[in-house]
Amino acid sequence: MELGNLRLNLSALTPKNDEVKNEKVAETAKRKKKAKTAEPIEESWRRIFASKLSETDRQRLNEVKAAMEAGKLARNPSDCVNKAGNPKAFSKAEAMRLWKTLQEQRREETLRKMVENTPENYELITTEARFQSLIEALSNEKIIAVDTETTGVDVYTDVIVGLSLTLPSADWHVYIPVDHVDCEQLSREYVLEGLAPVFNDESIGKVLHNAIFDIAMVRRHGFDLKGVVWDTMTAMHMLNENEEDRTLGGAGSFKLKDLAPKYLKTPADTFDALFGRDAQFKEVPLDIALVYAAKDTELTWKLYKFQRQHMEKMPTILEYYQTVEIPLLYVIVDLEANGYILDLDFAKEYGEKLHKRAEELRSELVTELTPFHEGDGPLNLNSTQQMRPALSKAIGKELPNMDAKKTLKPLKGDHEVIAKLLEYKKITKLSGTYIETLPLKQNPTTKRWHSRFNPMGTVTGRFSSGKDDEDKTDQGFNVQNQPQEARPMFSPPPGKVLLGADFKAQEIRCVAYLSGEPVLINAFLEERDPYAMMASNFYKRPYEEVYKNADGSDTKERKQMKVVWLATLYGMSDYSLADMLGVNKKEATKFKGELFGSMPKLSAWLKENEEFVRKNGYVWADLRARKRRLPDAKLPRKNIPYGKWNDPKYEDARKHNSRINRALRQATNARVQGSSSIQTKVTMIKAHEYCANKPGWALWSTVHDELIFEVPEDFTWEEAQDIRYIMLNSYRWGDVVPNGTDIEVMRRWGEGVPVEEWFKTKGDD
Repeated sequence: MELGNLRLNLSALTPKNDEVKNEKVAETAKRKKKAKTAEPIEESWRRIFASKLSETDRQRLNEVKAAMEAGKLARNPSDCVNKAGNPKAFSKAEAMRLWKTLQEQRREETLRKMVENTPENYELITTEARFQSLIEALSNEKIIAVDTETTGVDVYTDVIVGLSLTLPSADWHVYIPVDHVDCEQLSREYVLEGLAPVFNDESIGKVLHNAIFDIAMVRRHGFDLKGVVWDTMTAMHMLNENEEDRTLGGAGSFKLKDLAPKYLKTPADTFDALFGRDAQFKEVPLDIALVYAAKDTELTWKLYKFQRQHMEKMPTILEYYQTVEIPLLYVIVDLEANGYILDLDFAKEYGEKLHKRAEELRSELVTELTPFHEGDGPLNLNSTQQMRPALSKAIGKELPNMDAKKTLKPLKGDHEVIAKLLEYKKITKLSGTYIETLPLKQNPTTKRWHSRFNPMGTVTGRFSSGKDDEDKTDQGFNVQNQPQEARPMFSPPPGKVLLGADFKAQEIRCVAYLSGEPVLINAFLEERDPYAMMASNFYKRPYEEVYKNADGSDTKERKQMKVVWLATLYGMSDYSLADMLGVNKKEATKFKGELFGSMPKLSAWLKENEEFVRKNGYVWADLRARKRRLPDAKLPRKNIPYGKWNDPKYEDARKHNSRINRALRQATNARVQGSSSIQTKVTMIKAHEYCANKPGWALWSTVHDELIFEVPEDFTWEEAQDIRYIMLNSYRWGDVVPNGTDIEVMRRWGEGVPVEEWFKTKGDD
């Protein structure tokens, strides 16, 4: 009976199995039929746009769709079918390939129109007769615009392939090819020799965009470019240092191709957009090269006139720009060209020492933290996901993140394991970035290491160091950011030493001068430490008690002064100050208020800076030589009801008000850093002039508040005192606050002795 029921049940299931089988066959047949039928393009576009897309991809897809609908773009036949010959659906990948095709079409169309619309006053100079006519016309010009076209941005290895010139009086814009491929042209030597009298004539002013590069490129070939009177790139920094910030209405960069559309209302395509990222200008056909290159100098000239017109409305800025920033260009060219010598044996030995220490720390950290590690496999010290919970358990405190500066560093004094971790991270970074990588950055032509120096590297006018934005060689490096431990890798050539001279307490002296605060002024007049003087004044205790402990370390009082001072000077919030002091925000605010309340003039000056920027949206550096624009300071505040500060509804209002607060805090820092940058630059010019008259002397580097010279090791005491005089007197903080400087002599960077000791021992090692 049961067996019969089983058979009955099995037979009952058979039709259902057949139904399932038939459905699958039908589905397969349906797919095959669909595969042989092309998906409507409209359906494909709906599918593509329904997928997750970035804003850039969405924009590009829209461009492709519009071009296809206009009949300007079509699918490649090979993309329309698969290997079996069946219709293939249109996909995002295919659309993005078509976008590249569209870009190429646009590029070709742009280049065609450029040539068709070549202005009549643009001329290609390829014969000696026309070149001599150009030389004659140049002699009648009082000021010209100049630009070089090159094979790259390495000013020691790359070469000039052409020069463009704008002659304003003649209303003539020319391009002279000297190293293009397969064309009629004059030789580079002939052209540079012919232009040399003009280039060397300082009575003929030269206007350029990024003059440092072009001066160095001309020198690369054994010639010079004197008489530069304007650099439209650095001038733009003077007129609007916020140009890179699009949220403040900036052009996005200080490149000519970004500035021209904004200020001259003239479209300007970038080199990459016109020719491709890896293109060589020497391969560009001359009719196209003429329009591109001649337009560059014409735009440079027009931007110069625009900038000059506006800067003349601010005569103090114009005078500073012409007497400091322009002469400084030549200082930087020489500074960069001098370059550096690296002791590779020292680097290897030091690298091995670092590697050994890193391995010791890694082993100790893994041993200590493994008991707190719950994951599978060994603990990875470089994994935030693994390290945060393990480290939190090890110290008995939940860590919000693994931020070295904000989270770990404040705890290292209380937890040895954190101190070890920070040392490990520092050493591994030092070994990898500075010891293993830097030796590979030697320039193949000069056999030295070269860094680029940007005189407008920060919005306050401070120098920055690194590499050219368009440098594809990866040889540039930031010499100003070399850690103390790596500096001995840099050494002067045989027979020379490094002479370092700093601006002692530069920024605090600047504040004493600008504010007129007696506590600070007296500290410098009495040659005492300003932080200890503030502590003595605040705590009403003798100077000696708050200056140094018996072991020579700083007292708690002096440390507090320094923390509060730096927090104020660098525009930190009271929340950050509280973290640094180890107190809550209310206590930090009270402490700061009481401290500055003990120095009435300084306190009043700080308030004046805040009120001025709130009213005007900018502050002045010393002598009104430059502005720091902080337009957010003028914004009206948005109301956030009491008790609603953390309400997500008011997040935009919080961000808006935070921008205002940040601008107000930056006012004082901007004045101080801007003024200090002026002092540094004026002093560099004087130092450079001095070195130019001393055989074997060169300005070696500028690092924060220090100038470093490369000098013969038999330099004299009198020459050292000349350097001291330059540091103390090139730019004074009025007649009240004296400058200070310490001079040291180094056989390796970072390993120096005071100059007095050097002469006592006659430089013995």
